[in-house]
Amino acid sequence: MNIMVCIKQVLDNASVPKLDPATGRVVTEGVETIANPFDLNALEGALRLTDVHGGEVSVITVGNEECKTVLKLGLAMGAAHAYLVKAPDGQEQDSWSVSYLLSRAITSLGPFDLVLCGKQAIVDDSAQVGGSIARLLNMTQVTYVEEIQEVSSESITVKRAGNSGSEIIAARLPALLTCEKSLGEPRYPTLKRTRMANRVHIPALDCMEIGADPDRAGALVKVQMVYAPEPRQRGELLKGEPEEITRLAVARLVEQKII
Repeated sequence: MNIMVCIKQVLDNASVPKLDPATGRVVTEGVETIANPFDLNALEGALRLTDVHGGEVSVITVGNEECKTVLKLGLAMGAAHAYLVKAPDGQEQDSWSVSYLLSRAITSLGPFDLVLCGKQAIVDDSAQVGGSIARLLNMTQVTYVEEIQEVSSESITVKRAGNSGSEIIAARLPALLTCEKSLGEPRYPTLKRTRMANRVHIPALDCMEIGADPDRAGALVKVQMVYAPEPRQRGELLKGEPEEITRLAVARLVEQKII
């Protein structure tokens, strides 16, 4: 199988985001970054498929040279190839532009039997990129995949999280899957593969190389401001015997016209 996994470099979720008061944007300079956790679950799922069925896994991301860090992690985990897609200088990126650039790159590097993405990125939780890539590639998509149950040369059967429970879905290949955490705990990179990954030349592809229109590679959505929500007022702690607490709670609810 030939599988492409999309990876995003995000701010470390162990750190508290800080806002620049002048621009209203999250400060990214000097902040630790990590690979988007759900993308690593997708990568693990892809590697398990090739462990059983053979083939190769590639990883790809949109960003600058610093984003090669997550690509090297993908190589250290077991991916055979890594690609960095560079956005045009001076253009901001949003879900649409990232999806467009990734779809053009995947087309130029393919064909691929499967494209795997994390179910969402932890920076904004929009969950738009995977579905947008599938639409741009005119590819079958299955979202929120929890388990890959069966794969043939023409189809794949998966279990996905539905609104009222899990669903078993059979889809034709090629297909794009967005993956849940339960798809697989990411394996630890070996020392040997880590050393190899640090020596690998990762190509940086521009719009011309992937056949993308630079005029379509910029953000359509402009973020005007990012701000922290107002702190919530501390609640009142009621103390006493159960009956007394019940009377006090009902009285407070009546006072606030909730009941």
